[in-house]
Amino acid sequence: MKHWIIALLLMPALALTGCNTDLLPQVLASDTQNIVEDVKEENTNVFGEIQHNINLVTELKAKVQDAQIDGKTISLNSIINDIETVAESYERLAGQRDDIRKEILGKVKKVENMQVTVDAEVVILRERTANYMEQLRLLSDPNPEIVRTRQKALSKAVEYVDAQIQLWQEFSKVERDIVIEMSDIQQTIDSFLSMIESSAILFREGLNLLYLQRDINEAIALFASDIPRMEQLTQDMEKSWENLDYLLSTLTGMANINIAQ
Repeated sequence: MKHWIIALLLMPALALTGCNTDLLPQVLASDTQNIVEDVKEENTNVFGEIQHNINLVTELKAKVQDAQIDGKTISLNSIINDIETVAESYERLAGQRDDIRKEILGKVKKVENMQVTVDAEVVILRERTANYMEQLRLLSDPNPEIVRTRQKALSKAVEYVDAQIQLWQEFSKVERDIVIEMSDIQQTIDSFLSMIESSAILFREGLNLLYLQRDINEAIALFASDIPRMEQLTQDMEKSWENLDYLLSTLTGMANINIAQ
């Protein structure tokens, strides 16, 4: 930020040199600032979505901790729904990785192109200095006063143009520092996008674990609901042994019972 402030402070000094470049430094500084703001604005939604994910997971942790302390029942399905939202968000952002990176680096390229414009201005001014110097070298007139005044004007013009070059070089350094800072963001971008991708993987597998836990719980619940009936049937089957014994004894031990074939 300090570099951009310095760039803005250079503007009055540049105006004093009589620079006829249509306030080009102000335009370049403004365009650079706009690009920086664009990067911030375009990332606001991404950053906001990630912050929402972080906050949601933090809130879930607090809810579970409170439930453990208070001995309350935790709704696994509710937690799954929230974790699923986070996982899908990270997966969607991870899928946009190349677009996000390309957009940000495209802004960096625009600032780099502005540096080319600044360098071109310096070249133009150096050519103007060379032209004035050549006029001085070739200066000749029968009237000594004309020679004196023209020589004085050309010499002063060279001095002023050199001052403009110096100011442009100072501006160029500021602009170059901004380019370097924005270029350095590439490593930050890669780390940032890699973290999104890693978060997508982690939350998806965490969600898979919660899915499995829920399915296991539901399966166990099904078994549990059948256990009382199984116990009752076990008891009834044992009781039926007595009935079986009665039937067998009756049907096989008494001759006065007619058994149909």
